[in-house]
Amino acid sequence: MKKFLTGFLALVWMVVIFAFSAQDASESSQTSQSVSYRIAEWQSRLFGQEKTEEDLLEQAEGMQLVIRKGAHMSEYALLAVLLALHLGCYSFSGKKAALLALGAAAGYAATDEFHQLFVPGRAGRITDVCIDGIGSLAGVIFYLAVFSRKKRESSEE
Repeated sequence: MKKFLTGFLALVWMVVIFAFSAQDASESSQTSQSVSYRIAEWQSRLFGQEKTEEDLLEQAEGMQLVIRKGAHMSEYALLAVLLALHLGCYSFSGKKAALLALGAAAGYAATDEFHQLFVPGRAGRITDVCIDGIGSLAGVIFYLAVFSRKKRESSEE
């Protein structure tokens, strides 16, 4: 059951990534602009600033690149964790599962960027594959930190 669940979650997350990549340029831009604008609004309320609509839009535009690249890293960090969890259900050691997950996530990032070559207004970029790879690496480091801790705790019992 655990193998099925972890495999299912990894597959669902890959579909989510594919769906975001299938958005054309204007739809993708609207999504990130909306997120950036909400963050600017939240930050303005949190710090008691009374920014105008124009100020919020300008701040959102300035944050958009960081938001987009942060989303790339986050989605691939989660994918790497899900893949490592799935591979860990088999007889792979934590490190081997992490390395395989890193390779699979980076490989998926490359195919995802290739897919974007066929989406109107989008482009497949090597830099995005690298950013996704860094996110994947962060995910496997997180996985190893948690896995190592759990392993130590279970051996101490």
